[in-house]
Amino acid sequence: MSGGWEGGDYTAAGDAWAHAADDVVRAALTGLPAAPRVLDVGTGSGPAALAAARCGARVLGLDQEPGLLRVARERACGAGQPPGSTARQPLGWVAGDARRLPFRAGSFDVVLSTFGVMFAPEPARVAAELVRVTRPGGRLAVASWTPDGIMGRIAPTVLRHLDVPPGPAAPTRWGEPGRVAAWFAPLPVTVRCRVARVRVRYPSVARAVAVFEAKPGPIRAHRRALERAGRWDRARADLSALFAAHNRADDGGLLFEAPYLLVEGRVRADRAGNSAEHGR
Repeated sequence: MSGGWEGGDYTAAGDAWAHAADDVVRAALTGLPAAPRVLDVGTGSGPAALAAARCGARVLGLDQEPGLLRVARERACGAGQPPGSTARQPLGWVAGDARRLPFRAGSFDVVLSTFGVMFAPEPARVAAELVRVTRPGGRLAVASWTPDGIMGRIAPTVLRHLDVPPGPAAPTRWGEPGRVAAWFAPLPVTVRCRVARVRVRYPSVARAVAVFEAKPGPIRAHRRALERAGRWDRARADLSALFAAHNRADDGGLLFEAPYLLVEGRVRADRAGNSAEHGR
């Protein structure tokens, strides 16, 4: 969402797990009537929005970062999708803040986020906005890295060299079922949490480290601070060791399974009452 996402090659990292969006979208759209209205919040380079469009949905991808939206538009055009949303063009893009979604209540049949809203501040407020713009009876699907999985451990591995703990604003809060249930509990929605996994591949451990240290987002900002402190080489070595410890490839490449929490919700038809359940 926000914070250091300008410039760089975001897709070099994200493409390795973009196929998780296909699974999330498939689960969210199964059984719905044709051409549902879908909002992808924190769309990034657009994998979930593109996946939903391929399934026949009318989709808007929203992100706060103009650079990421440009990437998403380019990829949509490259995939043969239209660049803007009209009655005849089912895929469009809009700049916006997940804390203040620029849509009326009940505008969408499905609201998605794959590794997007986890980076937004004020998670309880974001949860309320996701529910607000979903129609009564509509669906939510939010995928976020778990704090104990390899993707959730990348930032702490780097940050410990700055002597700065992740703190209460860590993006992986969205990967904790108890926290998520608490955010949605006051809202007119029933949610269920389950852990899923996505296989992530890179040509080598060295390539993965190079991709992540240059990837737009928080890690690149941490790298700059560590370089100023003369500590980046040690942090980089620890990042390499983290990938190596999880590597399941036997061909010189890098292969690991990354767990993520999938939050699936259904907005109450009468938009009244509270209900939340969670489990693994």
